[in-house]
Amino acid sequence: MRITTNDILRGVFILIAGASLWQISTFLVPTTGRGGPSSAFGSGGEGAAAGIDVLSRQMVQIRDMMKEDMASLRKELIDNSKNTAKTAATGGQGEEVVNTAAEGERARGGRSKKDTATSSTNPEQPFSPSERASASMRHFLQIEGLTNITIRDNDEPKHLILTASNPNLGLLEAADMVDAFLERHSIYQIEAEPGEEGEPLIWMLELHPSPELDVFRALDRLQFDEASRDCSLVKQSKYWCSGWHADLFYSVRGTLNLALTKEEPVVMVFPEVCKDHDATFRKSWHYAADACEAKDLSCFFLRHNACPRPDEFEPEKELFSLERNIPLRFKKSFDEHESLAHKKHVNLWDVHNDASGEFYNFLVYSYATRMRYWVRQEVRRRVAKFKLREPCAVMHVRQNDIALHDNWRRFYYPVKAYIDTAEDAIKAMGIHTILLMTDSAEVIDEAKKIEDFEWRWMPKHRFRRNSKVTFEDQFPSGSPKEETLVLLTLFQLASECRLFIGGVSGFGTLAYRYMCLAHTKNVWDCPPVRVLDQHKEYSGSHEKTDPRQNRSSKHFGQRHVDRED
Repeated sequence: MRITTNDILRGVFILIAGASLWQISTFLVPTTGRGGPSSAFGSGGEGAAAGIDVLSRQMVQIRDMMKEDMASLRKELIDNSKNTAKTAATGGQGEEVVNTAAEGERARGGRSKKDTATSSTNPEQPFSPSERASASMRHFLQIEGLTNITIRDNDEPKHLILTASNPNLGLLEAADMVDAFLERHSIYQIEAEPGEEGEPLIWMLELHPSPELDVFRALDRLQFDEASRDCSLVKQSKYWCSGWHADLFYSVRGTLNLALTKEEPVVMVFPEVCKDHDATFRKSWHYAADACEAKDLSCFFLRHNACPRPDEFEPEKELFSLERNIPLRFKKSFDEHESLAHKKHVNLWDVHNDASGEFYNFLVYSYATRMRYWVRQEVRRRVAKFKLREPCAVMHVRQNDIALHDNWRRFYYPVKAYIDTAEDAIKAMGIHTILLMTDSAEVIDEAKKIEDFEWRWMPKHRFRRNSKVTFEDQFPSGSPKEETLVLLTLFQLASECRLFIGGVSGFGTLAYRYMCLAHTKNVWDCPPVRVLDQHKEYSGSHEKTDPRQNRSSKHFGQRHVDRED
C-alpha cells in the first residue's frame, strides 16, 4: 500500500498535537518567550488552522525538493520525533524547551554545554544533537529560533532543514534570520531556498565535505567565537580599494589566510579615502558606496566577523598579507585529496599554486564573498533571464585603462587574435556560443562582425576609447552597486562554460577560478585555457587605431559612455 501525502500530513499533525512538539527534529531549538516555539502557531482555532496550513505546504515542498518516496520521509520523521526533547509547560507566555541530552547530563551531576556556553559577548547556545543521531540524518530547525543556535561539534549534522512555523513571518524577515545563522556557519552550503513571497519558508542546507569543511569550521570559530570574546583585541586590515580581484582575492583573502595561520581574528576597516581621485569614496569600500548604509562588504555579503567594523583604522593592530601558502594544519588534507592530486599546474596569469593551493585560496576568498539572500536571488534571477546556451566559452577582453598602468602597462589585442589563439580548443569542443566579458564598447563592436559564433554579453554601460577616464575607473554606469551585481552575475554565468579565453588580468583569472569550482559541486575541476600575453606588443594591425594603443598612456577626447543592449 502506497502512503499518500495526506497520510503523511495527518501523521505529522498527530505527532505535533499529541506530543506538543512545535518542531520535528532530533533537537528542539532552545528558545522561549516571544518569537520562540511556544508562540509558533498563535492562539485559538484561526491561528492553529494557519499553522497547519503552513506545515502542510512545508511538507509538500520538502517532499518535492528531496525527490524521495513519502514513505521514507514519514519513517524518518517518526524516528526523529523519538529523539526530540519533551516540553514542560511553564504557564504565562509559553513553554520552555529543554534538550534531553542536557537533562541527562544534569541528572549525572554534570553541566551541559547549554549551562556553560552563554556569555555576554556570545549568547548563542551550542547545538548538541542526540548521541543516537547519525551524521547522515536530516535535522529540522525552526527559523524563529536560529538566533540561539550555534553548531560547533565536529560531528555536525550533514543536512539541516530550516522551517518556519509562524504563519505571519514574511520571506525577507525569515531570510535575514537564516543569513544571520549562515554568517557564523559557513560550514553549510545552501541546497534550496524560497525565491519569492508565498513559497513555503524552507531552507535546505548541506554540510561542506572535507577538506573545505575544515577551513570553514576554523574560520567560523576564529572570526565569530574567538573574535566575540573581546572585540578590542581583534586585528584590523584596510580595504585596498583597487580592482575586484586585488581588493578581494589579493587583500581580503590574503589577510584572512594570515589570520588563520596566526589564529588571530581580523576585521576589515575603511581607509580615510578609498579612491584618491574621487571624493565620493570616503569612508567606504568603493564597490559598496551606494549599496547600503554600511558601505562595506556586508552590503552584498554575509559578515566575516562577529565584531562591528571600527570607525578608525588603528595601525598597531594591523594584520595584512598577500601570501598564498596553505597553513600547515590544512596542508596535508589538501595535498592528499583524491580530487586534487596529480592535477597539472594551470598556465594562466596569477595562478601561482598547484590545484590544492588554488582550491584552498579560492575557498578563503569564497568565505568573504558569501552572498546575502537579496544578492543570491538577484543574481539567480539575472542568470536565469540570460539563458546562456551550452557548450560555451568565456572570453575576457580588458582594454581601456590597461594602457594607463604606467608600471605594468598591457597592450590591446583585437577580438580576432583571441579567437585565433583558441581556435583548436573551440573546434575540438564544438563551441558556438561565447560569453564575452569586456570593459570596452569597441570590443563589442568587433565581436558583432565575427558571425561564426553566437556572442553573448551582459547589457551594461561600457567606456569607449575616446572616454576620458582614469586607471581603475570601474563604474561607467555611475552606480557601484549595479556594477557589482553585474560582476557577480558574470562569475556565475562563467561557471557554466568549459573553455576560458583571455589575457593578462586578475579579474579574468578570478572568473576562471569560478569555472574551476562552481561548475561542479565541491570539486576543483578546471577547464582548458587559451591566453594571450598582453605584455607583448601586438604585431598585427587594428581595425581602429587608438592614440593610447601600444605607445602612450595619455587619453584623448571627451568622456563618452555607451549603453550596450
